[in-house]
Amino acid sequence: MKKTDIIILSAVLVALVAVRSVFQIPNFNPMGAVALMGGMLATKKLWSWIVPFAALFAGDIIMSFSSPIYLEYIFSANFFFVYASFAAIIAIGISLRNNPTLKTVLGGSLFAAVVFFFVTNAGAWILMPAYSKDISGLLTSYEMALPFFRATLLSQVIFSLSIYVIYQFATSKKIAFV
Repeated sequence: MKKTDIIILSAVLVALVAVRSVFQIPNFNPMGAVALMGGMLATKKLWSWIVPFAALFAGDIIMSFSSPIYLEYIFSANFFFVYASFAAIIAIGISLRNNPTLKTVLGGSLFAAVVFFFVTNAGAWILMPAYSKDISGLLTSYEMALPFFRATLLSQVIFSLSIYVIYQFATSKKIAFV
């Protein structure tokens, strides 16, 4: 990856962390896209992990200054389920890195949103006493989360495709559709 590519990706990440920190819309944020595209676009596997996790954590730290709720969230049990879902999303991005096209970004985005939904809501089921600790309680946790899934899915697709297109234009690469 050329130095200019790294600068472009870094600028995009900083902008997206700012978007997440300023516009705190429930389940509509760019961090899943940062994880997916970090895995997909970084040329070294180590950077595929470090950059998205650093961006996610930086956003969490910034948000912790705005609300005690976010401060309590950092390093809580919920925090670990969210970060585990992002690890899975980074792995999805890494698995798609050999063929970054609009089609693979869209497919990866859909899959990433589903993974985030299942991992984080399984965490809610495990951690929250409101859910019975059986299959019925797990299904209830998924059912209760469905209204939030739309925002997760929409943000994942919009931000992933945006990162891909911006990166392709900024690095003068040809956008592949298939």
